[in-house]
Amino acid sequence: MQRNLIRALALAALGAGSMVAGTAAAQASGVSGPAFYIDHELYRTVATPTDLSGTGAPAQSWDTIYSFSGLQRSVATAAPGDPGFNGGRWQVHAVSPTGTYAAALAAGDLDGDGVLDAANEVQAAIAAGALVDNGVVKYFVCTVNKVPAGGA
Repeated sequence: MQRNLIRALALAALGAGSMVAGTAAAQASGVSGPAFYIDHELYRTVATPTDLSGTGAPAQSWDTIYSFSGLQRSVATAAPGDPGFNGGRWQVHAVSPTGTYAAALAAGDLDGDGVLDAANEVQAAIAAGALVDNGVVKYFVCTVNKVPAGGA
């Protein structure tokens, strides 16, 4: 009886240790929390140390991520399952307000949720002259996974 209890406790401790190690391994491998928006949904990614600049790949082989340099989360133009999705090959465009971020938000927040969280909203702010696209600053590859509802 005592031997079975010790064995059960040892297995429980081993299982708990595996879960903690799995979480630590995921974080160490670059799995992010919410990283950017695609079509009003939060996505996370796995950071990869890739630099694909200079590959000569044609423009249509990349999807765009608009980076706001810390003003808000980035916004991407495509997600897995979208027609023409390029499998996680990204060109990052730096965008910046021509005035204030609040003015860019007023010009582009088409659904009134207080954030630019879709490509059409970023493009509306650019078209209104409230944001400027400063061009491509990086080419890289990473996966994208929708953040589970209520998850981080």
